[in-house]
Amino acid sequence: MSVFAGARKCDLKILAEQLGETVNDSHKLKGLKKIILASKEYDEESGKEWMSTIINERKEREENERSNEEIQMEEHGRREENEIRQEEMDERKRKEEQEIAEQKGQEEIAERRHQDEIEIAERRHQEEIELRTRIRRTEAKG
Repeated sequence: MSVFAGARKCDLKILAEQLGETVNDSHKLKGLKKIILASKEYDEESGKEWMSTIINERKEREENERSNEEIQMEEHGRREENEIRQEEMDERKRKEEQEIAEQKGQEEIAERRHQDEIEIAERRHQEEIELRTRIRRTEAKG
């Protein structure tokens, strides 16, 4: 019975099918062992080799699946990290644009105030000129 050491139901099912036996999922572990041992095609030496090959192939498949899952998890983690970094960069860019817009708005307000001050100064200067001109005319008439 050491032929079946380390074998799982799925392994026994494969061996039974390779021996030409018809099996289904309802067969239990013991039943599969009996089917294999009773098979006309079964001999102990070949059975050990086949069982060893089947178990090794299953273990290799399982290891490949684990590796693939790890790779997928790592890729998923990297994608999430990249998305987070991109969101952070987008947020920084948005804040910078907002700060630039606010600064530009403040500069525009300051420029408008400066222009208003220039206009007020020009109007006062013009009013002073007009006032002096009126005073001179009044003095000249008078």
